[in-house]
Formats: sequence, C-alpha cells, structure tokens
Amino acid sequence: MPPPDTIYIPAQTSPPPEEVVNWDSIIQLHADSNTFTDSKANDSAGDGTSIFFLLLFGLLMAAITNGFKMLPAYIRRKRLAAKITKLIGEKGAIYHELLLKNNPYYYSLPEYLKHRFLERTIHFAESKEFRFHSLAAEEQIPVLVSGAAVQLTLGLKNYLLDYFDIIHVMKKEYVLNIDNETYLGHVSKNGIHVSWNNFVKGYNNYSDSVNVGLHEMAHALQFDAYLGYENQYDRNFKDRLNSFSEEGRPVFRAMRAGLSMIFDDYAMTNFDEFWAVSVENFFENPLAFKQKLPVLYNEMCQLLNQDPLLPNKIIDPDLL
Repeated sequence: MPPPDTIYIPAQTSPPPEEVVNWDSIIQLHADSNTFTDSKANDSAGDGTSIFFLLLFGLLMAAITNGFKMLPAYIRRKRLAAKITKLIGEKGAIYHELLLKNNPYYYSLPEYLKHRFLERTIHFAESKEFRFHSLAAEEQIPVLVSGAAVQLTLGLKNYLLDYFDIIHVMKKEYVLNIDNETYLGHVSKNGIHVSWNNFVKGYNNYSDSVNVGLHEMAHALQFDAYLGYENQYDRNFKDRLNSFSEEGRPVFRAMRAGLSMIFDDYAMTNFDEFWAVSVENFFENPLAFKQKLPVLYNEMCQLLNQDPLLPNKIIDPDLL
C-alpha cells in the first residue's frame, strides 16, 4: 500500500469511514428591516428631498470608490493576459515539447485541445506561487505540475483551483510531524504538496493507475469545489460531484466488505481517497474502469465533462 496523504478540512469532524463526507453547510442570513417615521408632518417633504440627495450622493461615491477598487484587478487581469500571450509566443514551443514528452494525455489530444491545454497550463502556472523544498527550481516543474491540474479540469469552465495560491514541490517523499508518516503528497489549507520524484514516476508509468499529480489535484479540486469561491459553474460542478458521491458510495462500501474491484486497497482508506483513486484509474485505466464499473465511469465522465476513451475527449464543448 502506498504512503498516505491528507486532506485538511477546517472545523470538520471525521465521519464514519463508510459514509460520504457531507461538505455542505447551510448558512441563513437574516436582515432586520427598520421603519423610520417622521413625527413632524410639515417637514416630511423637505426631509424626504434631503434624504433623496444624501442617498444619491452616497450611491455616487460608492460607485466611484468601487470603480477605483476594481481598476487594479482589471489591470492585473489585462497584464496577466498579455503575459500569457507573450509566454505562449516565447515559450509555447518549449512547453509544448515538455508536455508532449511527459504527459501522455496531452499527447493523445487533438491539436485544438493541445492549444487549449497549453494556454490553460501557462495560466495556471502563472496564477500560483511554486515553492521548492530541497529541490532546485526548474522551469519544467511548474509546467508539468500545472499540466496535471489542467488535465483533470480540461472539460470544466473553471480550472484554476482558485482556493489555492501556493504549490509546494518536495524533492522526494517526506514526513509530516502530525503523525510521523511518510507522504508522497498531500493537500491542506496551506497549499498543494507533491513530491517531485513520485510525480515523475506517475507519468513515466501511465498504466499502473498510480499518479501522484492526478491524485493530489483530485483532492485539490474537491477542496476548491466545497470551500472555495463559488459561482454558477462551481455550483453545477458541485452538484455533479455530489452525484458521483451517491453512485460511488455503494462501490466504496462493497470494496470495504471485501468485494474485489479494479481499484487498489488505498481506495478503501476513506471516501476522499476513493475519489482520488477513481481519478487515477479514470485517466490511466479508462477501459477497465468502464468495463467493470460502467455507471460510475459515466458519472465521472459527466462530472469532468470528458471521456479519455473518446478521440475528442470533451463531451459537451458548450460547458467550457
């Protein structure tokens, strides 16, 4: 059994191992409404006019203030877009060769998706801070690690995993003080962590369904879906993730009861690991996955909006 990895969930108690983690919390917002009554009837018209102009002035000032606040973000987006365009022009051919050589999924894509993959990879890498531990910084590392994230999210509208700003890259497997266990990678509130030597092994052997890059990005995607900023695309994705959970729970329980599956024993650790191992099998062993667990495989296809067995991979381009 490979070394474990962790997920840190703030203010979350551990569920029974056979149950799916219930991530949703219900927040109810109550707003008290107050009615102000002017007892001086003769002054009501004048006061109403004054209040109107005060409100108008307040709205005007708020609009100006918000405009100034939004301006730096707008400029940052424009500068980032320009930087990405420049990087594609200067480094696109180099990064393309790196992905072509080291990422079999990228190699299998049609040309138009290779371009999308490459553009997203550069955008993802530029949106993160990469910290290297006992390892020299190399240009290929952010490209290939970002490529693992983009591979998982290629069929999604939102692909940047905005919950995370930092990706830690260790030279090799490492020990965490919390339990003195050896880890190949883990995800926590402090960022995404991967061991570079095991990341490389995962893509060098793309048929054993063990891929640290995809495994940790699966945890990161789960993290981002339930704890990150949410818009309509995230809500739709979370609904599909819950649907996968409903379909996967009986399979997970059957595995724990001793029924043989295509997944390795690490998938039985808890349902979070079942999800991450499912992702590894989905990309590295899709045919066996589909043959053995066709319904769960279809749920994964719908969830990620891609099918590794299809030539064009993407199921519904309108969702991008």
